[in-house]
Amino acid sequence: MIMVDFELMRKLTEIPAVSGHEDPMIRFLKPYMEKRADDVRMDRLGNLAATIKGTDPEAPSIMVLSHMDEVGLMVRRIEPNGFLRVIRIGGIEERSLLSTQVRVITEEGEVPGVVGLEAHHVRPAEKKYVVPPADQMYVDVGARSKEEAEEMGIRVGDTITYMPNFRELGRDLIMSKTMDNRAPLTVMLEALDYFSKNRPKATIHFVASVLEEMNQRGPLPMARILKPDAVLNLEVCIATDTPDLAGVAADVRLGLGPAVYLYSFHGRGTLGGLFPHPSLLKLAERVAEEEDIPHQREVVIGVVTETAWLQLEGEGVPSMDFGLPCRYTHCPNEVISKSDAENMLRLVLRFLERLDRDFRLERG
Repeated sequence: MIMVDFELMRKLTEIPAVSGHEDPMIRFLKPYMEKRADDVRMDRLGNLAATIKGTDPEAPSIMVLSHMDEVGLMVRRIEPNGFLRVIRIGGIEERSLLSTQVRVITEEGEVPGVVGLEAHHVRPAEKKYVVPPADQMYVDVGARSKEEAEEMGIRVGDTITYMPNFRELGRDLIMSKTMDNRAPLTVMLEALDYFSKNRPKATIHFVASVLEEMNQRGPLPMARILKPDAVLNLEVCIATDTPDLAGVAADVRLGLGPAVYLYSFHGRGTLGGLFPHPSLLKLAERVAEEEDIPHQREVVIGVVTETAWLQLEGEGVPSMDFGLPCRYTHCPNEVISKSDAENMLRLVLRFLERLDRDFRLERG
């Protein structure tokens, strides 16, 4: 029976890895991969690739991707009174930051703190329903002066992440920080473990990537090294089953299986998005139907993943995204379904097993 190791998922959520500062996660993932893969390599940005060599050299190779980094904050100034001024790294949700417990990641260890919030009793009426931008917020670490904060090991440039809080919610759900993207990353690691014991026909490169939350182009150097024939990205997708999102996008719900992205487009700033390659999409949905794996279809504007850029490498790399439905993305309490994670793993395994020399990636 195919199962997801939720204790592994818990461990991954506890490791701080704010985008651009993924070294603690790299130190955990590298030995995990080395115990299972035929070859493990790391590029100069920190992307990790664990390769399982296929039995059929004529089968297309594929990069299975899942990013290891997370959104967070960075210390930009230490005030004379010891409070920390911050900036955002990635799209951290500012509405959820106020009064949230956090930890400052220093060279000497972790320092607990809380994002400050003026007392309700004395807050002016005009500020009652206003959310300040992150660069107007501050973090309280209990220091009474700049010198005391520095004695704690805190320096300008240190990253800040949510406090670990992994717990079960109801019968099938998990609530935690960084379900984006530690839940899909867990699925990818489970797939690596499976194929280390059940060799596939196609060569599979399992890549844990950096910098997704910063610029989404982090895995490009590794793609240029590996030169895969195709890319499958494992990410979260927006669950729209809460009262505030009804009718906003595709009807994606927790507990109904992973989603296959049919269209993603950022819609703001630099244009970027993906239509999945038709051959990959047809195979994924055929496998799901034949194997009786619950799945959903995702069409969304406002979301873009690394495949938007990976597809443009070389002569073009056929790409596709699988999404794990997730509520409250980029907030300190993201929520996923355990059964969705397990069905995502089933879909990934059965999909990859079907890749052989007869699979065609040509258009038309």
